[in-house]
Amino acid sequence: MGLFDRWRKDKDSEDSTDPLHDLTLSKLTVGYLVDFDLKTWEVKSYSTYDFDGDRAEEWELDCGDDQCFLERVEDDEVEWAITRKIALSDITEGVRKHIREHDDPPQELTLSGQCFSAEGGGAGYYYKDGKGSGDQMIYWDYVDSSGEQMLTIEQWGEDEFEASTGKYVQEYEFTNILPRLMN
Repeated sequence: MGLFDRWRKDKDSEDSTDPLHDLTLSKLTVGYLVDFDLKTWEVKSYSTYDFDGDRAEEWELDCGDDQCFLERVEDDEVEWAITRKIALSDITEGVRKHIREHDDPPQELTLSGQCFSAEGGGAGYYYKDGKGSGDQMIYWDYVDSSGEQMLTIEQWGEDEFEASTGKYVQEYEFTNILPRLMN
C-alpha cells in the first residue's frame, strides 16, 4: 500500500463518519436546517408518496413565521416544488360539491383571480416518515398559463379534502444545508 492509497483510505473512512459530508437537498432529515428565500428553515417532518411505483418525497419546512412543503419528484428528471396549504374555500368553483356530483373537480379552477387548468391526477399512498402501511389518497394537479404556478387538490377518504398551491424551484436556490446541533 502506497502513501496515496493510505491517504485515500483515511479520507474515505473520514467521509463515511463525517455528518457534514455530502449534504444535499435530497438527503434532508428531520432537524436539518436549510436556507431558502432569505430565511432559514428547519425540517419538521418527512413523508413519501407512492403513485403506482413512482415515488415522491415531501419535507415540511418551518421558519417560525411561515410553513411550507418541499417536494421532490423524479420522473425523467428530478423536479422540486415549494407548496403551501390553502383553504379549499379559497378556490372559487366550489370544488367539494363538484367532486361529490361528478367524482372529479372542474377542468379549470380560479384562485385569487388566477386561472389554473387541469394537468393530471391519480391515486396513491401517503407514508408519514416514509414508513407504515400508507393512507390512500386521490390528487388532481393544475397549472397556470405560465406553467410556473401549481395548484393541487387532494382527497382523503370520502369527504376530506386539502388544497395547496406552489411553484417549481431549483435545487441551487437552497443553501447552507446543516444538521441541527443538539444540546
